[in-house]
Amino acid sequence: MIAQLKQSNPAENAARVPLRILHVVESACAGVGGHVLDLVEGLSLSKCEVHLMYSPLRIDEPFRNRLQKIKSVKSFSIDMKRSPEIRDVLLAKKISNYISQHGPFEVIHAHSTKAGGLVRLPFVAQGTKTVYTPNGIFTMNPNAGKFKQFVARRIELSLAGRCSGIIAVSPEEQEHMLEIGFAKEQVHFIANGIRKQSWPKRDEVRRALNIKPDQIVIGFLGRLAPQKNPLLLIRAFAEMNHDESVCLAIVGKGKLEGHCHRLARELNVDSRIKWLGFKTAQESMPAFDVFAMPSRYEGMPYVMMEAMSVGLPIVATNVGGTGVGIDHNVNGFVVPNDESSPLSFRLQTLVDSKELRESFGAASRARAEQFSVKAMVEQTIALYQNLS
Repeated sequence: MIAQLKQSNPAENAARVPLRILHVVESACAGVGGHVLDLVEGLSLSKCEVHLMYSPLRIDEPFRNRLQKIKSVKSFSIDMKRSPEIRDVLLAKKISNYISQHGPFEVIHAHSTKAGGLVRLPFVAQGTKTVYTPNGIFTMNPNAGKFKQFVARRIELSLAGRCSGIIAVSPEEQEHMLEIGFAKEQVHFIANGIRKQSWPKRDEVRRALNIKPDQIVIGFLGRLAPQKNPLLLIRAFAEMNHDESVCLAIVGKGKLEGHCHRLARELNVDSRIKWLGFKTAQESMPAFDVFAMPSRYEGMPYVMMEAMSVGLPIVATNVGGTGVGIDHNVNGFVVPNDESSPLSFRLQTLVDSKELRESFGAASRARAEQFSVKAMVEQTIALYQNLS
């Protein structure tokens, strides 16, 4: 495994002038949104002056509500869309104007593809050190097609020269970046951290979700989108040997929602699936017995770390971050990507053994302790301070 960037020395940090940092993000929701808020809040508590520019076009209530409570961060909204468009040049100019009016900043930190592209345009940062966190770089997507992969790779590599540092959130993502041509000295692995939190009791959450106390629940939480691959999980669930005592809980919404319902009806498992819509991890995960993550690609998914924190055994496809979060056959199973039979087999193994579920769950909870927001923030500050 590739080593993480060393944590900064608190005494050294105190002796240095506090940094002024601008963060820019388009995806103000789900894992990326949570990651950004954890980081900006932690940096602010470390005496940095933090500005956050975000898009209100792809935002969820947890991001909106939490941002309102972080009074020390100066936030500003800008209407960024996820897909490229002609008006992106105007958006880049707005970001440049904000930098001119509120700067100078020591670091501008962009998150995910859209913000990363805009910030690294030549007229935007204008000599300021820039950091880019792809949060699961698009070129890792195995289903993007060769042409899209080629175009994305060329764009990423052409913009890399305008960036002071790039953060990979998993060793797999770092290794992939090096394989496609990023400079070794430019790419740094800093694992996502997770906040310590108290979780509601299992019985309380089950009552709220109308799940029977004695049911064994396989849970999925994520966007119903091709990347998260909920269709694969439904196929795997249909291949299992189970009765009404086992159910699949699907938490999330997205463009594949209709496809998911149709597939469940075709495979005659619709009656054994709880379609829970959008819920937070707090509102759903404590009700699960097993967590399933059938993604096609990831950076280092927060949902996996939340499942670990709750104390769930995990079955996940072999994508970015799983090697860090899952110790195979200790707190979960890692299965081949996009294959239903191995996923079904491992889920069945956990459904059939309460003892194994409890053992894996305890190991997950212990493993979650290794991923703290404090460590993530300290390593990020160390990177900022050592940029050339």
